[in-house]
Amino acid sequence: AKQQKKVAKASKIQSKIQKLNDKIVQKTGPLAYSTSTLGDLYQTSDDKVNLALEYLQIVHQYPATLRTVIFHTRRILKTELTSYQLMEECLACKTIDQVEALVLRIQGYKENPASFTFDVAKAKKEKEALARKKAEEARRKNYEARMIRKAKREGKTDDLGFYLRQGAAVPTSDTVQELKCLTKEEQMKLWKEREHSQHCLVFHLTGTCPRGRTCAFLHVDSKTDTTFNETDEVAG
Repeated sequence: AKQQKKVAKASKIQSKIQKLNDKIVQKTGPLAYSTSTLGDLYQTSDDKVNLALEYLQIVHQYPATLRTVIFHTRRILKTELTSYQLMEECLACKTIDQVEALVLRIQGYKENPASFTFDVAKAKKEKEALARKKAEEARRKNYEARMIRKAKREGKTDDLGFYLRQGAAVPTSDTVQELKCLTKEEQMKLWKEREHSQHCLVFHLTGTCPRGRTCAFLHVDSKTDTTFNETDEVAG
């Protein structure tokens, strides 16, 4: 009796599915079916390159800003972009077609590993950039600690971040280009007006600083349309 109930229930479910299919066919025409193995489905779902390409296909149908496209492509393919030394190229892309071409390059490298040549000079440059970033982060922590102590000394216990907000804005690449056309006096005036006084003006104007790690100001790359923080959850 128990088995008969199961069979009857299964029959009802199949009947409902058939009716639903009949309704769909009436509205959209016959449905096309295909079969896939579980392994194929797993491989497809775990293929980040295919996922990135599918995402870009959607972008072609429903346009998004370049910054958004680069943000999500970087998130999807972070491991691959790093392994194939393409992260900087991804961030420097000027069009969505360039982003797609980069993803196709990664696909080519994965299909034919011998086609990828590790660039030792680029790796050295990336390692040096990472070391500078870590040094900047350590110096930033020291700076924050000093400013918090200063706020405490001056009785600003309800707003310990008061001095951290003064001149903290990271300059944009457009601002840096604008500054290069001004006199030194005009540069300093604009630098303070735009709240960049925590940052090293010389570093941004020349790309280097003679004081190096002893400089009291921050050495942070200027912001561009494709500048992201690791903590960013959205592209905006």
